[in-house]
Amino acid sequence: MLAGLVAWAVQFTVIYGATSTLCGRGWVGATMLGVGNVQAIILAATLAALAVTALALAWSLRLYGQAGDRAAPADRFMSQTGALINGFSLLVILWHGIPAFILPACA
Repeated sequence: MLAGLVAWAVQFTVIYGATSTLCGRGWVGATMLGVGNVQAIILAATLAALAVTALALAWSLRLYGQAGDRAAPADRFMSQTGALINGFSLLVILWHGIPAFILPACA
């Protein structure tokens, strides 16, 4: 149920930790496969977080579909809440990943 939030927290930590370290050390100009180091790390962290969260969302939706009307109200609530939290986490992960390609790295 909380996999999306955990993936977002890890992505958030990696993004800001890498950005502050690379900007503080003056390593922003270095590139990795033709992409700046900061952008490459943010892209990798964002894609990994999106993959984990999408799997968690699919699993929550599958559990909700399997439960149907015969499930206890608490079980339906948990699967619905898991789907809602993971869906929201997808949006938040994108919200933190996209600015890396719009704004300069150490602005």
